[in-house]
Amino acid sequence: MAKVKSPSTVSPSATKTLNAKRLESENRTLSRRNEALKQRNRELDLIIQSFLAINSSLELDRVLSKILEAIKKLFGVVGSSIWLKDHATGEVVCQQAAGIQRNLVKGWRLPPGEGVAGWVCAYGDSVIISDTREDIRHFRKVADTMQIELRSIISVPMRVKGVVIGALQVVDKQVGRFDPSHQMVLEALADASATAIENANLFEQANREIAERKRAEKELKKNERALKDKSIALKEVNTALNVLLKNREEDRVHMEDLIVANVKDLVLPFIEKLARSQLDEKQVTYVDIIQANISNIVSPFLRQIPMKFFDLTPTEIQIADLVRKDKTTKEIAQILNASPKTIEAHRNRLRKKLGLTNQRIQLRDYLMTLV
Repeated sequence: MAKVKSPSTVSPSATKTLNAKRLESENRTLSRRNEALKQRNRELDLIIQSFLAINSSLELDRVLSKILEAIKKLFGVVGSSIWLKDHATGEVVCQQAAGIQRNLVKGWRLPPGEGVAGWVCAYGDSVIISDTREDIRHFRKVADTMQIELRSIISVPMRVKGVVIGALQVVDKQVGRFDPSHQMVLEALADASATAIENANLFEQANREIAERKRAEKELKKNERALKDKSIALKEVNTALNVLLKNREEDRVHMEDLIVANVKDLVLPFIEKLARSQLDEKQVTYVDIIQANISNIVSPFLRQIPMKFFDLTPTEIQIADLVRKDKTTKEIAQILNASPKTIEAHRNRLRKKLGLTNQRIQLRDYLMTLV
């Protein structure tokens, strides 16, 4: 009978070749990941620079120019632009542009809903067009005027408080130039641009209000009687405001006192009873937590007592409050469902903690001096 040959093993040279190919594949994967990380870092740097630019100036055109130039450098595209709604006409206007023929594009007006920027402003959705020849939303008149065929477009809406005010748009001559990662960066920049526009508008509005105020003050100076009347009226308003503020403060204090009183009268007695009942270890822990939180609730009362008296227990605080209300030991015992001897012991501990031992002063009289 013929012998069966054992399976041949892989030769060392073949193993070496296989390992080399595997290592080469892993290196390529790592290289792609590193490039992706570098691109992400560049995108994050762009967003940071854009926000810094917004915070460094209130000149709208200057801020927007910095943003568009940064986009051009990061993406390596032929152009970018910012389009804003004209609420008076309903048109979409190119507020700022960067790249080739930027002066030709700036100021261009699109009818409502026309062009990619007009569509984005109308519907509030981001758009990625991989080939403008296959999308009817592309407004070719702008490209024809520039004498450049734009094949890829990405346009994202800019919003202020949820309202679309315009669109941030980037174009290139290469087909399929943009992907969702570009959209994510542009949407972040669109928010930054919208913030810049809002800040600039607020700044301009503030300047108009200041100018108007100066004119009003100049007019007031011409009429001393009107100025005097206005001064009297302002004083009356200030007096009324002071009264309102005082009433509000009194209401706040009253509400705090009411809350503290309710907690001490309606909550603490039951917590104390629960603590004295038969509880397991976990229940005791829960009670301790509840007592600690209740102590925080009644802290407005504690804050009115000198620091050296902050070691009063919730029960002692409750008894002290009832003593202040001129309740007798018997009445307190009935309220707290305890024996008079227990209440008397608490009162003695109160006198000791308050430093009243061997002193001829009533506990109630001393407590009344603390609040």
